[in-house]
Amino acid sequence: MRRFLLLVAISILSLTLNFSWLTHALAAGSIGAYGGGNFVTGETFTISVVAGGATFDSLQGAISVSGVADIVGFSAGGATWLPGKSPSNGGQFVGLTSATSSLTVATITLSSSAVGSGAVSVSGVRLAYSGDEVGTGGGTAYYNISRAPTPPGTVVVSSSTHPNQNKFYGRTTVQLAWKAPANGADGYAVVFDKKKTTVPVTKITTTKRTVTYTKVELGTHYFHIRSTNADGWGPTTTFRVNVKEQLNDNLAVPIITGLEKLPAFATNVENGTVSGFKMFGNQPVLTGYELELAFDPEGRIPEKQKTSVLVAADGSWEIVFNSQIPSGFYEVTAVAKKITTITPQSEPLNIELSVANGGEAKVISADDLPKPDLTVTVAGVTFATKQQLWKVVVAGAVALLMIAVLGYAASIYFRRWQRRKISKNDDDSPKPSNRATLR
Repeated sequence: MRRFLLLVAISILSLTLNFSWLTHALAAGSIGAYGGGNFVTGETFTISVVAGGATFDSLQGAISVSGVADIVGFSAGGATWLPGKSPSNGGQFVGLTSATSSLTVATITLSSSAVGSGAVSVSGVRLAYSGDEVGTGGGTAYYNISRAPTPPGTVVVSSSTHPNQNKFYGRTTVQLAWKAPANGADGYAVVFDKKKTTVPVTKITTTKRTVTYTKVELGTHYFHIRSTNADGWGPTTTFRVNVKEQLNDNLAVPIITGLEKLPAFATNVENGTVSGFKMFGNQPVLTGYELELAFDPEGRIPEKQKTSVLVAADGSWEIVFNSQIPSGFYEVTAVAKKITTITPQSEPLNIELSVANGGEAKVISADDLPKPDLTVTVAGVTFATKQQLWKVVVAGAVALLMIAVLGYAASIYFRRWQRRKISKNDDDSPKPSNRATLR
């Protein structure tokens, strides 16, 4: 029965498509391909075959895919396709559908694996509705595939003067070199600064593959580089360069002469800070050096407060503290630097900044410094230091151990003495006679 019905359907469709000359209506429908365009190698794209332009309930035609693209997928639309007549590349399709004016016949997925061009064409088109032909037009979608742009890859940087990015070197001349990316480069954009995230602008600054920087300041610096070719700019490579000072024990040791309150000296009792004082010194042998002060405890001097100054031509220097400095006791030391050369550290200078009694800023001796409270109280007994407490604890433990040892020895001696005494008494007691008693 099913076979009979299928043969009837094929006969009806054949009559519909091959005897449509009975209608006098103007054919307006078509089946075309849509979705072509320009692509690059490596892209995947789709082209759809769509029927439309008139109401239809049966259709036929042939799809042809040509050119350099590879077919990744070929899926048929939602019509009822006759056996062996579903849409495919190079084959004829024949199908039935409910009356409609638009139907996706097939969706073709293509891969642009090579440079070139191609097309998806539909030919032999026939659309019919209720036995009348309503369209015969076909259509083609063209595609063109060009080479995908390949900007340069990552630039590999090295340094003969500062090879390890995690180490500090006492050299102020920095030499850098790099290798061109595997796909080549027409030029490079380079930047040398102290910012870790800099991206060089898209402008060629050198075509060489080496660069040298002289008189580099102390600290951490970053070399940024990216390359370009006809297809664009590559990613940025960043190389870190660390420059440190070198101690010269033969240089004079800086001297901090003193500290002095200025007319603008002021206190802020609420915040516990003082301002308006200066520290100074004079050492002609360090002329041209930059003198830098270090404060202990660290981290209390505001960042905006300058703590270094260039030594004047006569060897004098002074640093004015106008920022709000927390009150307290400080140990101040100084070093002098010139390019990457650093002097030995100065003798410490102890100072006191106080807001009490109108405020004070003065140099003090080590004996004037507040002594930390090292006392320890245990069970109501106060010890001068933890060390003294442990001495008492250890001495007590030793004494207890000796007492225990002596007690144990005494108990052993006492038991032995008792045994000897019992044994002696037994020896002195009268022994029974073996003689027979005569009566």
